[in-house]
Amino acid sequence: MFRFLGHLASRKAPLIIALWVAILAGAVLAAPDWLSVAENGEFAFLPQDSPSRIAEQEFRKAFPEQSLASNVALVLRRETSKVGLQDSDRVFIAEVLIPRLREIVGFPEGRDTLRDDAGDGPVPPDAIVNKLSWYGVNPYVGDLYDSTDGQGSLIVMELRSEFLDQANNALIARVEDFLEELRREPAGSSLAIPRGLDIAFSGSATFGRDMLQAQRESARATERWTIILVVCLLLIIYRAPLLALIPLMTVAVATTITLKLLAIGAQFGLVKLFNGIEPYVTVLVYGAGVDYCLFLIARYREELDGGAAIEEAIAGTLEKIGSALAASAGTSMTGIGMMAFAEFGKFQQAGIAITFGFAVVLLAALSLTPAILRLLGRWAFWPNVPRQDVSHEAGWPARSDSFTRLLQSNWLQQGWHYVGQQLLKRPRKMWLSAVGGLLPFAMIGVVFYGYLSYGLLSELPDSAASVHGAKALQTHFAAGEMAPVDVILSVPGANFAEEKSGPDIDAIEAFTNAIVERKGELGLTTVRSQSAPKGQRDLLPNNGDGLSRANRVTIITGIKTVARNLYLSHVDPTVARIELVFEHDPFSRSSIEEFRGLRTTLPELLPERFKGASLFLKGETANISDLKDVTDRDQIRIDILVLAGVFAILWILLRKPGICAYLMCCVFFSYMAALGFTFFVFWAMDSTGFTGLDWKVPMFLFTILIAVGVDYNIFLMTRITEEQRAHGPVTGIIVALERTGSIISSCGIIMAGTFCSLLSGSLIGMDQLGLALAVGVLLDTFVVRPVLVPSFLILLVEGRLGFASRWAGFPPTTQASQIPT
Repeated sequence: MFRFLGHLASRKAPLIIALWVAILAGAVLAAPDWLSVAENGEFAFLPQDSPSRIAEQEFRKAFPEQSLASNVALVLRRETSKVGLQDSDRVFIAEVLIPRLREIVGFPEGRDTLRDDAGDGPVPPDAIVNKLSWYGVNPYVGDLYDSTDGQGSLIVMELRSEFLDQANNALIARVEDFLEELRREPAGSSLAIPRGLDIAFSGSATFGRDMLQAQRESARATERWTIILVVCLLLIIYRAPLLALIPLMTVAVATTITLKLLAIGAQFGLVKLFNGIEPYVTVLVYGAGVDYCLFLIARYREELDGGAAIEEAIAGTLEKIGSALAASAGTSMTGIGMMAFAEFGKFQQAGIAITFGFAVVLLAALSLTPAILRLLGRWAFWPNVPRQDVSHEAGWPARSDSFTRLLQSNWLQQGWHYVGQQLLKRPRKMWLSAVGGLLPFAMIGVVFYGYLSYGLLSELPDSAASVHGAKALQTHFAAGEMAPVDVILSVPGANFAEEKSGPDIDAIEAFTNAIVERKGELGLTTVRSQSAPKGQRDLLPNNGDGLSRANRVTIITGIKTVARNLYLSHVDPTVARIELVFEHDPFSRSSIEEFRGLRTTLPELLPERFKGASLFLKGETANISDLKDVTDRDQIRIDILVLAGVFAILWILLRKPGICAYLMCCVFFSYMAALGFTFFVFWAMDSTGFTGLDWKVPMFLFTILIAVGVDYNIFLMTRITEEQRAHGPVTGIIVALERTGSIISSCGIIMAGTFCSLLSGSLIGMDQLGLALAVGVLLDTFVVRPVLVPSFLILLVEGRLGFASRWAGFPPTTQASQIPT
């Protein structure tokens, strides 16, 4: 089949190129804008049966007027004064900030909610902000938005959209523009920010905006640096501009077609895409596509140097290497495609999209690349056009001039020849040295495998506005204030709608007090409910000192009314809620652990009257906890599926199950070493602030490295099989190592270079993944493939592995095999 494809490419080259150009043009013209079809959010990709998703549904049913998913907060602080915020600050907030913010979010003048006072007003379908909360929103509980030290105050825009929804971006941009206008006001102006008053951005939606912005910037930087690195590396390897251009053209066409067809598929509901998937698709398709082209061009050059004509060389190349390329791509597609079986939606989508990209770039490498080579002929190697009478067996993919021959003979070929001779003389020592060098990092990878970060603050750079705002907020408020956990309490037979205090209301107070007694143990700072609407603050200012009895009654009555509206359902009288505020960052690992302790403890604290009640926990920390549970399950499932799928392909291709198992062990070992090395590097860079590797790193690193690492072993093993027929079992291993050394090393360097482009972004998680992938590929290229694999094979075929050698059909022998000189 591949020879037929080669003949087709050599005889119908213009037609094949025209077909690819037509597909490219059609895809570009027909594809919708990526942002219009890509899905937003993070927790929206959790399975629908996740506890936090169920809790959100229960909350929306019981508290439809409070169905909030994220928020934007302005943190106003005055730290230069001992008394904190001044009267002029309060006037500025009430007369300048709030009226303009109402205008920005679309609220009528003098109103801070989307609905009318009765709570049954119409809700525009595109409305984002549900409520504007500040100290003046309610005279009874407004002081909740002031810090206890008097130096800070919050203005919170409560949103109906999730924190990673790009629909929030326009709102945040308008608020930022407004603040910039205020900062430019001349001193003395009624609109000028009072001197000494600082305004910072915070809130979960602000984190999300900065995350999306960093993802877009990282995607552009990754694509730009991927192209630059690939071009530079190809020029260094080939020193022939046209030959370097061929792989670049192939992968550029394949990548563009892949992304455009995915967008078209998403438009018609055939696939789903998430914002931020483009860098992964681009990097992997570029890296894999260039590898395929390098192997094809290297073998094509060998055919030409062997005296074959152009058409014969192309047909022979595809015949000899086509199956290896298809097997390599099949391994990658099988490995990465297993992510489609993940529960987490983003993993599913990444598995499908990247696998599709591999299929497109394989087709391009097997058809478009040979067609271009056919049209260019021997001039593809300009300025070092090979002569038809040149014949040699080197595996170097480009020039035949004197400089390159010197380079080959003195540096590369002699280097690989030396490695081969050392393997022949000391295979066991070489194997032990390689394993010993990687073992410490592999141990780090094993020990800290689950030490992962789910935080937003740790993912974003310090320059992000949301990071600055979060630090400002945490100076005066609890870190969990912007993302509290709601406990939805559903008690069959209860009636929380009674106007007068009853046994159900008393039970709420008992439950609240039980939580407050253990709040330190549970990692909480504040517990709010119908019985404690202001948390653990005093209901009356200054304990009521100076207030008349009538004023006290009025304030307490008003607070109770607010409490009923906030914490008791108007829809279902059997449902109430309690609001819990964690002390630490709600996205941190410590908050996840505390949340899980809370989830276990709350049922134990229920009063006797509420036994049998249903508890639902809602909030960002609950979402993060479910995300960890789901991705932990996905990691185990996908690891097993990837290993099984790739092993099956190797078995089918090599028909040697023992060797296949060893190859899988080698690649898995290098994966753990790369993970441990990356952990060590980022810990060493910031030992006090390091919170662990990003939670996406182990999954993507495993699927990609297993697939890519086995790819290189496939190329080596197929060449070993070919060379063993001519040179014998041991010598064939060394000959194959030498003749594939240069090309596999070139591919590994280029693949590592493309992964390094992920380091150009501003997201810490992508930096970690880029370093881990680059290190992993280099380990597979320069340790696993040239040392661990051939040394084991030599020990095996020489009968030095005891039972394993006998089982493989190689009895003990003392014969030494050397490469003919």
